[in-house]
Order: sequence, then C-alpha cells, then structure tokens
Amino acid sequence: MIAVALITVGASSGCTTDPDPAARVWKRRCAACHGPDGAGRTRFAEGRPYADLTDGRWKHGPDRAALRRLVAQGDPASTMPPFAGTLTPEEIDAIVDWTLSLPDRAGRGSAR
Repeated sequence: MIAVALITVGASSGCTTDPDPAARVWKRRCAACHGPDGAGRTRFAEGRPYADLTDGRWKHGPDRAALRRLVAQGDPASTMPPFAGTLTPEEIDAIVDWTLSLPDRAGRGSAR
C-alpha cells in the first residue's frame, strides 16, 4: 500500500524523466533564466533583451556554430555562464538544436 502511494506521488509530482535529452537539459539548466518556453518571461530576464529566445534575434549570430560556442564558453560580458564541462558535448548539441527551434515552436518563425 505504501509503495503504491509513493509511486503515485512520484508520478504526479513530475518525477518522471523526459525522454528528450534537450528537454531535460532545458528544464535543468536553461528554463530558470529563459523560461520554460524560451520566451524569457522570468524575473531574472527582466530588462535583458536577448533572454527571449523565441523572437529570432540572436546577439551572437543565428548560426549553429555561434550558438554552440556561446553555450559552451558562455559570455563574460553577460550573465550567460559556460556549460562546457557541466554538459556533455552531446547535451550541448541537443540544447543548441532545441534553442534554434524555439522561434518555430513559438509560432514566430525562424529568423535564420
């Protein structure tokens, strides 16, 4: 009886693992600043024009290589931290692809 209750509580509290590696990384590392949908509607993002990743405006360029470099190395001139060493290269690639898809996911089209 207790085991069933624990399983039910775990499943209903969101403890299930998302099968998409990019979604897992986004929730764990990116959503706090950029929001769950990437629109930058967070307390942290107020007044930061490039926190909205759904508008297709890219401070460091819209290409995959520039975004991958930003995620890996961070931006010392902003609050964007480096994730090389924290995320695997595969996780960085997955989050870059996820981020580049955000304008389309938001229905704003890609500015690439």
